[in-house]
Amino acid sequence: KNGMNVKSLSFDREHRSIIAENLSYLIKLKNTTESKVAQELNIPVMTIRRLLSGETTDPRVSTLQTIASYFDISVDALIRTNNFVQNELISQSKSLLVPVYDWEQVKKLPDAHSKEWPMWVPITIEKNQKISKKTYALESRPFMYPPFQPGTIFILDPELKPSDGDLVLVNLKDSNELTLRELRIDPPDWQLYSVSQNAKILDFSKKHHEIIAVVFLTLFQNRKA
Repeated sequence: KNGMNVKSLSFDREHRSIIAENLSYLIKLKNTTESKVAQELNIPVMTIRRLLSGETTDPRVSTLQTIASYFDISVDALIRTNNFVQNELISQSKSLLVPVYDWEQVKKLPDAHSKEWPMWVPITIEKNQKISKKTYALESRPFMYPPFQPGTIFILDPELKPSDGDLVLVNLKDSNELTLRELRIDPPDWQLYSVSQNAKILDFSKKHHEIIAVVFLTLFQNRKA
């Protein structure tokens, strides 16, 4: 589902049956057992058994994400028909869930990053694309329009090395404020261009600026009423 923002999901009997079938299929495909899956994921074996029996009506998002990642599929594939699982396993892309922070919470990283985080957004990346476990999302601020519509979601990786033309999240050390800037590199000079028309161009300095993360994906979506 788009805009997943709860800790657990509620399923009716039909969907619980689909999850059970998918999980059973994946366990057989991997030639493993429910006990071994639980052991390797460090979750109670009864959690796996309840999913296999269709007993769990509201599994945690974090549990579904952990299981889906283990089998290298998306959460969406795990909760849909068996054919969808098979199609995704041979696909060249995969879906992941990324936590959505607000701008103040980013300053508290990495303490704020947790699988139990209440707000998540699904993203799709190439099968062989690697992103760090610290990847997170931010929603655009009103003054960023234009060029960014209200509700735009930025996916950021704090372990990605910045390069010329990247959109980067910058900490202005003097004021301890965060801002999104376009990085332009003309060696040896680094400059930070504003995404709005009101802010001036900054000459990057490690004394005054810190690049927190690099935007590698931008999602344009309508804000919910």
